[in-house]
Amino acid sequence: MAERKHAQGAAPVFMYLFTWETPVLNGRLKSCHALEIPFVFDNIARATRFTGDAPERFALAEKMSEAWLAFARTGVPAYRELPVWQAYDTETRATMIFDQACRVENDPDGELRRAWSDIPIANRRA
Repeated sequence: MAERKHAQGAAPVFMYLFTWETPVLNGRLKSCHALEIPFVFDNIARATRFTGDAPERFALAEKMSEAWLAFARTGVPAYRELPVWQAYDTETRATMIFDQACRVENDPDGELRRAWSDIPIANRRA
């Protein structure tokens, strides 16, 4: 999707990957679907059954919510507590990794992406 949005050229595309793992259920959920939502909206204090109660999670929630607010205001998810987050393109595939230590990686999981891109669309299954 990011590559198609980039190809349209209508606006910059910013890609992220949320890798923070919840300690809930002895960590069995890992970094599951929708776990980032309480962080984006900075309401993790209300989501302890999903995020746990470790105080360290507040710093990540601040970074994510401030990045989303900046994106809504300016179209660029820049926040002083995050590394420079370049727009996504097909050369670097810059992706913000949201975790205890946030960082930008170029083409994370590139091998997996290439494997999927080699499969004709008609043969892909979710």
